[in-house]
Amino acid sequence: MRSSILLPLIFPWLATGQSSTFDSGNEGWTTFGDATSPNATWVANGGNPGGFIRATDLSTGGTWHFVAPSRFTGNKCDAYGNYLRYDQITSDTTNEDLYGDLPDVVLFGAGLVLVYENDENPNLTWTHYDVLLREDAGWRLNSITGAVPTEAQFRAVLADLDGLRIRGEYRPFDDVGGLDNVVLESSFGFDLDGDDSSGASNGDFRSDTLCVPSGAVADLDAVLFSEKPIDSIVIRIQNATVEEYMELDAIPAGLDVYAPDVHTIVLRNAGGATAQDFLLALPLLHYNDLSAFPARGQRLIEFRVFTECGEIAVRYARLLLYPKPHAGGDADTLVCAGSPPFDLFALLKDSPQTGGMWYPQLSSGNGIFDAAKDPSGTYAYFFPNAGECPGDTAFLTVRIEKPFQLRPDTTICYEDTLIASVPPGVTEWQWNDGSRSSEISIALPGTYILKGELNECIFTDSLQVGFYTCEECPYYAPNVFSPNDDGVNDIWQVYLPCNWIQFNLRVYDRWGGLVFSADDPENGWDGSIRGREAVPGVYVWSLEWTGELLGERRVFRAEGDVSIVR
Repeated sequence: MRSSILLPLIFPWLATGQSSTFDSGNEGWTTFGDATSPNATWVANGGNPGGFIRATDLSTGGTWHFVAPSRFTGNKCDAYGNYLRYDQITSDTTNEDLYGDLPDVVLFGAGLVLVYENDENPNLTWTHYDVLLREDAGWRLNSITGAVPTEAQFRAVLADLDGLRIRGEYRPFDDVGGLDNVVLESSFGFDLDGDDSSGASNGDFRSDTLCVPSGAVADLDAVLFSEKPIDSIVIRIQNATVEEYMELDAIPAGLDVYAPDVHTIVLRNAGGATAQDFLLALPLLHYNDLSAFPARGQRLIEFRVFTECGEIAVRYARLLLYPKPHAGGDADTLVCAGSPPFDLFALLKDSPQTGGMWYPQLSSGNGIFDAAKDPSGTYAYFFPNAGECPGDTAFLTVRIEKPFQLRPDTTICYEDTLIASVPPGVTEWQWNDGSRSSEISIALPGTYILKGELNECIFTDSLQVGFYTCEECPYYAPNVFSPNDDGVNDIWQVYLPCNWIQFNLRVYDRWGGLVFSADDPENGWDGSIRGREAVPGVYVWSLEWTGELLGERRVFRAEGDVSIVR
């Protein structure tokens, strides 16, 4: 671990509090108002010295400001009584007197707005400003003519600083404003990875990929300094399980340790402890997980630092843990076609660990198997390798038992009979009429259903059988009858031994007069005409009926004659 004596040399920004020198970029500064760009433009040369940032006026009538990035905000209570220092330059000072009486510095915080107006505006060369951060230094509430803030109000704003703006426009016409060497004298710094070598930023720390569920929560070059005494640091595992805990290898002098639960460690100032004493504790902190199969992925450890001003910083350690996973034991299953979807994970043996992936991918996008959409085969449940940390794989073979099938639906001739048989492999079957025969004879139209067991599954299939006329209906029309009430051959009718849809029979005398009609072959002629006996002789008939032939609707016609004898 590096000595704190070397910190200003290694991290020069720590020696001056929150600062921006703009020697290598715009450092996250933006603009507010009618500047031509929402981001401040970085210029590599021409600063005071080195690089600087600038913005150009859009000339739409507003006033634009430089806006400080997040490291200048938060709890800056220790800046009270210190200075905000910066250098400014402008491209044109013409008519500056027409654009005065506006705040040059604006602080937002605790629901309040503090404003400050400098005695003079920037010049064509770099102008330096030192703004005292104290209520009696010329600060006002809301506007330059507002009330003077109280000490309590000023301290409240610094303790909850939401924003810092520095005015960049000083004339009512086009101009360009520049800014350099901004320093907010807040003598506090906390960084779990001083040189950001872990890849984290904003004072956070990120571990290398760890193959065991344990690790340090700060880098060896962690940084902590504070002008005001540190009261405590609370270290807590976020979203912890019952098996996760924090431990401290040793207790540095001057500190007390309090653990409200296994997930939390509180380092407290026992009286007179310095920031260095707290810093010595950081490499002694470790995270551990005692789970049988710890979850793979990131663990988030939160650090909250408190001084007499309250909470002054929040930082995070991100541990990338990839201990050897447990995918479970191999398994196999048989699924009946048509069964509802189910979770493959539940079939793996030996208590597999959650969080793995399936290959090939299932239609559900997760581990839910749907026999109607997913094919039978072997599916791998796996955890991939993570760097040098090994993964694990289990295999699950799924067989889908397909249902048996009766013969296809069909239509046969009325005079035929169809034989339906139980398919091979079916056991314990029963037809819908209760029959348990291996074959049934079908002579009538209808739906014939078979329920049976096939290996480990019970299925049902149906056969729809229709009938149609395969030969033209052989009607019969007698050519003579004797309607003399002797009980023999007294009625004449056309015999139609087939299914019919419409029927139309007409009988005429020799002069073409209609003497009888019927719309049903069951209705016969009794040899009378309007209640009187018909004259013996020859009568002509015509017949038209609609029926079915080979499954199609057809109209049939016939004619002939019939004689009445008495």
